[in-house]
Amino acid sequence: MQKEFDFIMRNHFMTLEPTYKKEMRQQFAENHVVILDSLLPIPLQVALAAEAKNLMYEHGKRRDLTMKISGNTPRHYYSVGRDKVNEYGKLIPAFFHSETIREFLTYLNNDLPVHKVPYEAEEFIINRQGNIGDTHGWHWDDYTFALIWMVEAPKEGDGALIEFIPRTEWDKSDYDNCVTKVLEASDVSSMYVPENCCYFMKANTTLHRVTPLTGDSRRTVIVFTYASDEDYHSEITHESMEEIYPEDTRVV
Repeated sequence: MQKEFDFIMRNHFMTLEPTYKKEMRQQFAENHVVILDSLLPIPLQVALAAEAKNLMYEHGKRRDLTMKISGNTPRHYYSVGRDKVNEYGKLIPAFFHSETIREFLTYLNNDLPVHKVPYEAEEFIINRQGNIGDTHGWHWDDYTFALIWMVEAPKEGDGALIEFIPRTEWDKSDYDNCVTKVLEASDVSSMYVPENCCYFMKANTTLHRVTPLTGDSRRTVIVFTYASDEDYHSEITHESMEEIYPEDTRVV
């Protein structure tokens, strides 16, 4: 499966115009986030979405929490943790383990290496906002990079937009005020990402959230996490993951 997946991806990346790739690289450098509308060939888009929807149907669990570590921000959504995706999925793990995709992400990152995350629980998860009010509140990620694949996009006007502030710092010495301090001092940008597209973000230095769902559509995503060189030489804790996904982060 992995060799076949990477073969397909190598051929696909060869079809992308150099000007397109250069533009995506420049956008990422400027904004620390970029929407990619051509990362996968259409047959893989369809198959990846089908796998994610099936895994959500079979294994999705409700998550309703308030995260003290991120300024008491809310988490309300359905989710499938990494272990279930790894056990029952094929394409999603193949995507994550694809060296070809990481090479492309490294190119977007000005040729600075993008690695597999060294913490299994954060490799890949599936999230769905399916009820009115569902949201993934303000936060920073533990590791440098996130790639979020849009399996289902809400209808425009139904909320569930990405809001973000790049080049910010998570002050873990002040949990209560770490988010509000940044919000009060910064302008918030927002973006809508269509279905079968994805966005690549420097997520540990970009404060971000997904706004509440306000209509009767839904937002389903696959979240892939990647690491920088620096991440491999830093002491990174995982309090958020341990609280949201206790079944995937338990120590045996």
